[in-house]
Amino acid sequence: MHKRLFLLWLVLCGAAHSVSAQKPLEVVIVGTSHYNGGPDSLYRPIIDKLKVYRPDMVFGEYLTAADARQMPAGESVGVPFQRRLQYMKRQALTTAPLTAKAAATARRKLRKKPQLHHQRIDLARHYAYTYDRGNTEYQLFLLEETFKKNLSPADQTYYLQAFGSADSLRKAAKMVRPLTEYHKIFFPLLQELGQDQIYAMDCQRYSAAWDKASSEAYTQYIALQAGFKQDSTTAQAATFRQIAAIKPAYFAYLEAPATQEATYRAMNMPEMGTLSDKLNFFGDEPLYAAPGFPTQAVRAMKAQWELRNQGMCDNIVRQAREQGASRVVVAVGSAHTMVMQRLLRNMPNVRVSTYNDLP
Repeated sequence: MHKRLFLLWLVLCGAAHSVSAQKPLEVVIVGTSHYNGGPDSLYRPIIDKLKVYRPDMVFGEYLTAADARQMPAGESVGVPFQRRLQYMKRQALTTAPLTAKAAATARRKLRKKPQLHHQRIDLARHYAYTYDRGNTEYQLFLLEETFKKNLSPADQTYYLQAFGSADSLRKAAKMVRPLTEYHKIFFPLLQELGQDQIYAMDCQRYSAAWDKASSEAYTQYIALQAGFKQDSTTAQAATFRQIAAIKPAYFAYLEAPATQEATYRAMNMPEMGTLSDKLNFFGDEPLYAAPGFPTQAVRAMKAQWELRNQGMCDNIVRQAREQGASRVVVAVGSAHTMVMQRLLRNMPNVRVSTYNDLP
């Protein structure tokens, strides 16, 4: 064999061996609601089921700190990060936040002594200044829900200087969000598993193109609505009626289950994926080419949606491999569940299931 061809053969064989030698990665997707208004006790069966699974990592629908820093300040996705940073800079505590090395030291100390409240406040502040929204919220959850009653007067003063009042954290900074799936389910899960981080996996590199396509689709939808109000007997009016019927069907599906756990099971069914696509894409593919339907704009939206979900899957698998994880749980809005399951199924050495597959 020619020397150059032989070397190429060795490289290809090595790459193939590397992939085949990887441990299979188990991914459990938990399709969630972003609003969880019930009492904490109603979510306990969900936490317990996930806790029995004992994942090595838990991912949330957060941007990685690196991606968040690169978001253009004027884009809709980037604006909240800038607002939170400005909020932090207005606080009474003006000392420099922890360096990455000092934050790693604080994490190690907190694993051994969770009651080191001053260090936890410093760690939360480090995350807030470095665009790590998920871990900022997790540490603030621990401070607010678990340790706040144990803070000494000095710790309470330091906490107030670093982050402002609890009311400001909720309303102005939106760093404490009691009705999210994280506050109700995934932060308690992490705490009970003894894990000190949540991992970010969202992908917003396509947000500008998505915004453009969705704006075009919405403009055409509004025109369809206006036409319906003028004359409800046209073919375009029939298209509008089909679109208008989707929202009631979507909420009727979610309101049918009797418990929160049953609602979460409903959100992880294929039917939910179909309903979500119809709601988010003005009726989706069944209405393509219907009179007045914004087919091309919706196609453009779906192309960006596919890219975003593929980016999310890539982020999960890459970080799980880097951490040597064997099983991970992914918390994501229920509209993503079925498309991410399909995409992950096509990735090498990945076994994917949903919340409903857990015993």
